[in-house]
Amino acid sequence: MHKLGAKSVFFVRDTPRAMEFYTSILGFSLDWTHEEQGRPYVVQVSLLGLEIILNQIEAPANDRSGAGRIFLGIDEDQSAALLQHVLGKGISIAYTHWGAPTIVIYDLDRNELFFWVPESEHAKWREAHWEPPNKTMEPTR
Repeated sequence: MHKLGAKSVFFVRDTPRAMEFYTSILGFSLDWTHEEQGRPYVVQVSLLGLEIILNQIEAPANDRSGAGRIFLGIDEDQSAALLQHVLGKGISIAYTHWGAPTIVIYDLDRNELFFWVPESEHAKWREAHWEPPNKTMEPTR
């Protein structure tokens, strides 16, 4: 079987605005654009082999923007290179624990790009982002 040509689609409220964010802020390249009524409506952006289609929302699916997430399951070297790219560009990130210490990048519509912190950085990231356990939680049974 050949590789499937699957691509992720993020629904966005304003395609030109999202396209500008992905290319100018995150450093993606613009691969192609489909216009409707003289403005970008669906575009594809890519970075380091990751291809994302940004699709303008429309009725009746106006509530779809910001509901997407991509997890980049990459190896240690790729994770370190991506982290270097993100930090070097001054990209705003969040931190969470999603099976391992995880970097989260939110786009303007709150779609999420997740990737694990390189293992060599785990201790540093855990220390910098540790929060005490929530004391109001009920014990698990």
